[in-house]
Amino acid sequence: MRIIGGAHRGRKLLSPADHNIRPTSDRMRESIFNILSHTPRGLEGANILDVFAGTGAMGLEALSRGAAHSTFFDKSRKSLQLVQKNISLLELEEKATIRCISAPDFPPSKTPYDVIFLDPPYRLSVINDVFSALKNMGYLADHCRIVFEYSSSNTLILPDYLEIIKNKTYGNSHFTILKKI
Repeated sequence: MRIIGGAHRGRKLLSPADHNIRPTSDRMRESIFNILSHTPRGLEGANILDVFAGTGAMGLEALSRGAAHSTFFDKSRKSLQLVQKNISLLELEEKATIRCISAPDFPPSKTPYDVIFLDPPYRLSVINDVFSALKNMGYLADHCRIVFEYSSSNTLILPDYLEIIKNKTYGNSHFTILKKI
């Protein structure tokens, strides 16, 4: 696993020893970031939230591509230790915040986020609660984009305040990029 674009392109990230952590493939990550970089506002100076952070690859990729700050949420302390190690490898401590938080039990946000990455465990059934918590707790900037990765066998039912920008399938994984309306 590596950073695929930006200032840290080609730098390797530590991979999980835990097989329950399912990192987004390089190919899918490249597709996601190509789409995001061509949307209004792009990633330059963006405030990023990486929920279900796992290895931190999505938030770190965003930092490599010009995001101002990434916040990483995960309920697993092992995952957060891996995220911290990857942040240190890239020397991005000043641009990153790590919080041990279980979705959808988010505290109120002090600042809204421009881009939010959601890559929950595929069997997680609380995604609608996650969308609601992000909205109700102040996480969605007016122009917020949400990248949601899920099993291609699942059906996505969107809340009325989000609309689809792009859908794409890679094997058994699917991602949808949403924007707040």
